[in-house]
Amino acid sequence: MRALALTLLCAGLTAGLVVVAYAEDSLPDLRRRLLEAQGEGRIGGALDKLVETIGKPGYFEDAGAFGDWLGTLPDGRAEDPLVKLRRGWAYVVAKRGADAVALLEAAVADNPGDGLRRAYLGEALRQAARPVEAAAMLASAVKCGHHGQHVHESILKSIFDSRRASLAGHADDLPDYVTVAETYLAVRSEPDIQFVVAQLLLEDFATYEKPERSRGMLWARTAARHALDALRTAPTPPAGGAKLAYDAAAALEYVDGKEQGATDRYDLLVKALELGRDPSGGPPLYPQVFIFLAEAAAREGRFELAYELATKRLEVSNSPRARRLLAALPPDLGTEE
Repeated sequence: MRALALTLLCAGLTAGLVVVAYAEDSLPDLRRRLLEAQGEGRIGGALDKLVETIGKPGYFEDAGAFGDWLGTLPDGRAEDPLVKLRRGWAYVVAKRGADAVALLEAAVADNPGDGLRRAYLGEALRQAARPVEAAAMLASAVKCGHHGQHVHESILKSIFDSRRASLAGHADDLPDYVTVAETYLAVRSEPDIQFVVAQLLLEDFATYEKPERSRGMLWARTAARHALDALRTAPTPPAGGAKLAYDAAAALEYVDGKEQGATDRYDLLVKALELGRDPSGGPPLYPQVFIFLAEAAAREGRFELAYELATKRLEVSNSPRARRLLAALPPDLGTEE
């Protein structure tokens, strides 16, 4: 949340921010200046000076105490839009998102195009255990042109929060955490988020689902899609990428057979092989991928490729499965024993 604090202070939520240096300002002095301030610039400057005192002896113990104090201001100052915005920010920093939601909803209504306000509201909704709404609000912040590390962290936390809260949905549904992620990914593609979603869904597929069930097939396809997208778009090969590709391909095995290869399984196997190569020239991390690819090639009548792949598998170690495939290929490929 420190990033949230720094973002707000640096973003300049008000135009013409006025900051005046006061020596050893007491809290009563700062309070009086805030109450007397007129115009957005001076009100914002007075609030900034108060924020600087958070955690100092004799002022505010933490951001939550500062937010509570703002709510006690007299003469209508507590209802000032800037004061309400800063109070909502304070509650978010203090991880009291439930107290911040109404304040930040009002702030967004005052300025719907401000993506930073939407980002804070998204985090407040997450803290208030409303991850689906949080994702929608964070996505809207991105649509308004705002994105930062705190937004990225908020959506990741929303995904994990949603998964902890509930895995089950209707019989043919995806888990809510996938919906949370896809709401955000629809407006901003982020390979690491897709990587996480694929990992989580594959874990839950292995624990809760059967490949032949309709929901199991949906989970397998969805995990595979996110895995492949993440591996294709990541700027550098991610750690664990070979395993993710291999696991996603394994989850697709049943539905791939049912649909005669019309899934992402083949592409995932290629990725597993590519990312699992040993730079020193040793055997790949998953040599069994050679035979899986060879079988797929043979089904498509690509016998020369099947022969080459099965032979590569045998170069690593003995494989009865590879030998059976070679024996089944046309004899003019030189596969007779």
